[in-house]
Amino acid sequence: MSNPMLGYKLDLGEPGLSHGAPASRSVLRVLNQELSNYFAFKRKAEKEGGYIISGGIYLDIRKRGSFLAAVAGKTKVWMYIPGRKSEEKSTPVDTKHISDKIRQIEMKLKLEQDPVKREELKRQILLLEIAKNALAFGMSVPKYLLGILFDQTA
Repeated sequence: MSNPMLGYKLDLGEPGLSHGAPASRSVLRVLNQELSNYFAFKRKAEKEGGYIISGGIYLDIRKRGSFLAAVAGKTKVWMYIPGRKSEEKSTPVDTKHISDKIRQIEMKLKLEQDPVKREELKRQILLLEIAKNALAFGMSVPKYLLGILFDQTA
C-alpha cells in the first residue's frame, strides 16, 4: 500500500497553513481549508449586512498511490450585499410620488366602510411605506419590484 505525502500551496493572500498531508488524509486537509474559506466569505457578507446567495466547495480528486486524494480545492460563493448594485440595474424613484400615492390611499381608507377593503388599503399603505423607507435609506429597488408595488396599489 502506497500513501505518498502531498504538498499544498495556498493562493496569494489566503489565510491558512500550507503544510502537507498524506494521501489518506488529503480530503480532510483540503476540505478543512475550503470550509474555513467559505466561513470567511460568510462572515464578510454578514459583516457588510449581506448574505450568501449560493456557493460551493469543489475538490480536485485524483489517484495518488493507493488512495483517491484531494490535490486541490476551490471555494466559490455568490454574495448579495445591499448598496453594491450598479445604478443601471436599479431605478431612482422620487419618494414624493410614493408619498402622494400613500395620501391618496389614506383618503380612500377614511371613506371606506367595508372591513375587507379597509384591510387591503392598509396593506397597500404598508407596502408603499416600506418602499419609501428603503429608498430613503439609499437602498436600490429593482425595476420589477417597483412595478409589483405600484401594480398592487393601483
